[in-house]
Amino acid sequence: ITTPFRVKIPKGITSRLGHIGESYQISQWYPKPAVYDNNGWHPMSYLDQGEFYSEFGSFDVSITLPSNYVVGATGNLQNVAEMEFLEKLSADTSWMSTSGYNIPDFPPSSAQTKTLRYTESRIHDFAWFADKRFHVMKGSVQLPESGREIITWVMFTDRQAGLWKKAPEYSNNAISRFSDLIGEYPYKNFTAVQGALSAGAGMEYPGIVVIGLAEDAYALEVVITHEVSHSWFYSALGSNERRFPFMDESLASAYENRYFKEKYPLKKLWEVYLKNPKMARFFKIDDMPLEQMQELEWLVQARSNQEQVANLSAEEYSPVNYNTIIYNKAAQGFNYLRAYLGDDSFDAAMQAYYHKWKFHHPQPTDLQLVFESQTNKDLSWFFNDFLTTTKRLDYKAVRIKDQQLLIKNRGELVSPFAISGLSSDSVYFVKWIDGFKGQQWVDIPVGDFTEIMLDPLHQMPELFRLNNNIRKTGIFKKADPIRTQFYFTIEDPDKRSIMYIPAVNWNREDGFMLGIALHNGFLVPKPIEYFVMPFYSFLNTDLAGFGNISYNITPYNKLIRMATISLEGARFGAPGNQNYHKVKTGLTLNFRNDNVNNQIKQKVYGYYIAATNLYQIEQLEKASMSSFLQFGYQFKKAGFINPFSIQASVELNETFQKTALELNYKYSYYGTENGLDIRLFAGAMLQTSEAVPFYALSASGRSGRELYLYQGTYPDRFTVFPESLLSRQMTLSEGGLVSPLNEKLGYSEWLISLTLTSSLPGKMSRIPVKPFVNVLLNDHGSGTAYNSPLFFEAGLKAGIWDIIEVYVPMLVSRNIEANTGVFKDRIRIILNLDIFNQEKLKARFWR
Repeated sequence: ITTPFRVKIPKGITSRLGHIGESYQISQWYPKPAVYDNNGWHPMSYLDQGEFYSEFGSFDVSITLPSNYVVGATGNLQNVAEMEFLEKLSADTSWMSTSGYNIPDFPPSSAQTKTLRYTESRIHDFAWFADKRFHVMKGSVQLPESGREIITWVMFTDRQAGLWKKAPEYSNNAISRFSDLIGEYPYKNFTAVQGALSAGAGMEYPGIVVIGLAEDAYALEVVITHEVSHSWFYSALGSNERRFPFMDESLASAYENRYFKEKYPLKKLWEVYLKNPKMARFFKIDDMPLEQMQELEWLVQARSNQEQVANLSAEEYSPVNYNTIIYNKAAQGFNYLRAYLGDDSFDAAMQAYYHKWKFHHPQPTDLQLVFESQTNKDLSWFFNDFLTTTKRLDYKAVRIKDQQLLIKNRGELVSPFAISGLSSDSVYFVKWIDGFKGQQWVDIPVGDFTEIMLDPLHQMPELFRLNNNIRKTGIFKKADPIRTQFYFTIEDPDKRSIMYIPAVNWNREDGFMLGIALHNGFLVPKPIEYFVMPFYSFLNTDLAGFGNISYNITPYNKLIRMATISLEGARFGAPGNQNYHKVKTGLTLNFRNDNVNNQIKQKVYGYYIAATNLYQIEQLEKASMSSFLQFGYQFKKAGFINPFSIQASVELNETFQKTALELNYKYSYYGTENGLDIRLFAGAMLQTSEAVPFYALSASGRSGRELYLYQGTYPDRFTVFPESLLSRQMTLSEGGLVSPLNEKLGYSEWLISLTLTSSLPGKMSRIPVKPFVNVLLNDHGSGTAYNSPLFFEAGLKAGIWDIIEVYVPMLVSRNIEANTGVFKDRIRIILNLDIFNQEKLKARFWR
């Protein structure tokens, strides 16, 4: 079967195929025959997320291009003259005297052309890369078993040439070590090419890899080593990595992790991610091992109950989970399996698998059958549970008695676990126990150790480690180490973190306040999370502050993804020489999506709130506490393009009842952060309180004096608008008008409002100014000469989004103008001062 085809090479800014100027990356460039295996045909298009499944064959490729181009390609070069050309370039080391970090210009292309021919058998892809600026280095590797010599090449430009000086060493060492661990490297040549890669840090093809820009020499070595490891799982075995990415990416990552643990056993996390020893000591992470970052990244998804199983197709993963599950959890899983089996047994099984299935497209069952036959063990806990479910691994040390330890399995996964005897930093023994349900006594070896710990080497993907340790003697045998830290730090799963931040505050009633914020971290979700911030007020010598604590429940494989029981409270000064208090407790239920890629999120909530009666405070009376109930449902579509949310709510008090429906929609244009924001609100009072007017619906944004549930942080909460600058602060809700109508207009039995806010067009969208339009219809109008129930305002808002915004209504309807007076008295501000709100902190860090 033959077919002609033509390819127009795109700019290499969105894909693996393309050109940057006159540098060419030619991959995924020809019509590929689909694979036919025992599961049928597998025709696959190119996808941004997910790689390939291609058929083995013999390739004979000829490339014609200007003669001064340097080419790296799959296969074996057949041109003697071109080989001599590469040898000559390899002998030229003059480039080493340059700075090695320039971006060189392209020299003119030669008028003469050359035709290069490459051949290779038993490969399932062909890629080539061409650049007139390439420097060339040549090396070789002698394979440990057969003594066969592999020729290695690296090709790179002046840009980052200083980092590439040791690239031949990186390639050669990786080929040698992986050949020893898995089986011999399958081809005659290996080439590493520096390319203008826009899809990831590196990409593998048979016999050749392309590497993007690297942050430093270590990062370059990591990427080259990772791509080298694909020579076995992607190239030689040819697994269906689109359908089962764990059979390639996870195994390659597991061997990459093993390689660097052997080569750099003392490498610390801060050396790669922080690169500042003083800061590492300050944040107390100077001893944290490098591999712990992978564990922490996985824990974010696992503890929020948003991880996916490891054997899905690539396109089924969310972008976060594709990296977290395939490169982290599943890779860690194979190292977990190796720790359980032992290096010798694991290596023998992997070598048997490689030799049996090389060039034959193995399936997951083939990998399992080889491992079980080689080890003579039932490994269904790994292949049929760990890889195919999200069952959690969580063993707990319960009690120690005589020479036995009581262990309880608190998770769903029944899998092996390791126990160790420790004394200071010394490990006296490591004993593997086969998994079980419920609880069971296990024997402990005799020794002088002082503590028993489950998995101290972090070889298992444990969900919670604070229940893993128990001491042989003492009163608090199961007490966990406590680590205190200023501000915040990367959390250690083996320790309880208490973080503190000195804080200052001010409001008109309390004056200057000095306090401290205490929290247990917000980077990795925990069952119990807290944040408390007490203050001492120097004006009235009293205590003030706020705090919250929440308990998160994550049921396994249920309709409810996460249930959060929360308790929060606040106390600050108020007029009349008293304080206002607020206590809020309730339950939030976040529902699970069948498909994590589905951007729809749903939740329901119910809260009980007890708050000091704001109306009594404003009447300078001794204020009592009032009770409120809130119930709601939120339907939200997240994402960058056209996100929206719908929220229905009910609020109850002994004197009133109200209900509301709010829609927020962004029509995206001019980039993901810009567009037209649409807010539609409709609310109605089912029962009205005659005693407290502001319990009804507000047409305008509420000032601090109208927020009877004391939302937000208001330095000047009780001052009448517009007596001070800070009295202009508001919270936009309900009717959403900016103009301050509530005092004169009164509150509404029902209202409907529409708000439109737009980014400026084109490059002007970078200017922090947005026009807005508000339209409102209520039940009673203004009661003035312009007694229309329809209100309109348009203006501009400016500021730093999410922190401070200034709203300026410039054009208003006559009924608004009649009630608000002069222009300056319509200018209001929003201050988002809840900088320590845990949900906001998490959203900022992980978005």
